[in-house]
Amino acid sequence: MKIKYFLFLSGLMFLTLPVLSQATFNDMEEQCTIGVASGKATANGRPMVWKSRDNSKAPNNEVVYNTSFKYKFLSICTAGSSYAWMGLNEHGFAIVNTLAADLDRGSSGPSNGALMRDVLGRCRTLAEFRHYLDSTNRTGRTTRGDFGAIDSTGEAAIFEISGDDYWEYNAKDAPHGYVIRTNFSMTGGGSSGIERYDRSQNLVSAFHSGDSLDVKSILRYQMRDFSDFDSQPVSVPYKNTWGPGIPYGYINTSKSICRNSTVSAVVVQGVLPTEPAGLSVFWTILGQPASSVAVPYWAVGPVPEEADGENTAPLCDVSRQIRSQLFDFSAGSEYINSFKLRDGKGAGLWTCTFPFEDSVLQVTGQFMDSVRALPAVPGERLMAKEKELAAAALHRLQHCRQSLLSGVRFSKAPAGFSVFPNPVTTRLNIRYVLSASENVEIALYSPEGKRVFRSSYGSQSPGKHVARWDLPRLPEGVYFLVVRHGSRAYSQKIVIGPLSGR
Repeated sequence: MKIKYFLFLSGLMFLTLPVLSQATFNDMEEQCTIGVASGKATANGRPMVWKSRDNSKAPNNEVVYNTSFKYKFLSICTAGSSYAWMGLNEHGFAIVNTLAADLDRGSSGPSNGALMRDVLGRCRTLAEFRHYLDSTNRTGRTTRGDFGAIDSTGEAAIFEISGDDYWEYNAKDAPHGYVIRTNFSMTGGGSSGIERYDRSQNLVSAFHSGDSLDVKSILRYQMRDFSDFDSQPVSVPYKNTWGPGIPYGYINTSKSICRNSTVSAVVVQGVLPTEPAGLSVFWTILGQPASSVAVPYWAVGPVPEEADGENTAPLCDVSRQIRSQLFDFSAGSEYINSFKLRDGKGAGLWTCTFPFEDSVLQVTGQFMDSVRALPAVPGERLMAKEKELAAAALHRLQHCRQSLLSGVRFSKAPAGFSVFPNPVTTRLNIRYVLSASENVEIALYSPEGKRVFRSSYGSQSPGKHVARWDLPRLPEGVYFLVVRHGSRAYSQKIVIGPLSGR
């Protein structure tokens, strides 16, 4: 068994810094940023593995449910291909990868994407994955990459894999229980992607120190993170000019975790050893993370058409449309217009997408609490929930895209706006002030982003107004009230009280 274990040191040492050839750079399409964390490192005690996929030559990503192997599994694929670039199978085994340009690959055998597809279909645990690697050490692989994996026993590790050898870095041996990689290996001694590596180390260290290393911290704050060429964070909006000839507020994303070449992202939350493996969650962002939202899936059956359409995934399609509005500097494709994400005055795309994603995280957390108490994995309920959330996510992204195109400003509620009572049981009062005659529309959205109530008031005169609603019978929970007038829109969280109170 050709396996080597390593002690983790507090500092990172490079014995050699090889010069990479142009041919090496030419095939560095699947770069990416990955990480694993054991249960001792995460806030809820469940292992996690994550990846931001960078490959500008493969922008059409979809979630595929594969039934062609011994074990059924979900994977992120480039549309039209069966290769897996991150995945989760029915037994809770999950795997991701990133290219390691400083390792030697073989001349025949499975490549990075084929290897992950094969092991998702054949391995239940990291122990079985090691056996697969031992076997293909002899037969050969065309792999050179860092592979992160977790399983339902709680194991979490990163494997540096060449054409005929591998080296394991287990999270249980790491000082804080997590391991991170970009595009170099500790074995090969390279440094490609070192800026993203340093930035990811800083972020995950902060999450761990604050006991907030969880799905949301990785999805929201790592996968949407921008940094400069020295791995220092760049705020959004960026109130500066990057360089001569660059428009004010545009960020160069080429060294960021959230890059112009990022096409999808995944966080897999595993299970406790006492929980069914089928409750592992495959949190997926289809499209460039800044322009999309996360949706949960489970490896229990076919995914919704929103994530795997006839040719491409509609969720990825609309995200790509939004992305084109954000990366709109024709002279530099790596620059993003940060003021379209946040304008510093309470408006921007993220004021439309992030509240929705927050509601998805909250609803899914409550849903998972309920299904964990059941005696068996409720496959039909899980598929119904992912269908519900994927449809709501597509609707939300379409709405956010249209708002971005039409110039509607989603902003904080202005002075003179109030909603009472909140929490509410039967009647809701909405006060607002108009500075000019404008058409007014008010709508209420469910936690999943579905519109459940709307009133249009036509053109109203300047001054103070009050809208009084008698609410329909709605399940209790957090809702979103959206008020639109003229070219502005703003939202307010509304808590609907128990049905027994109405």
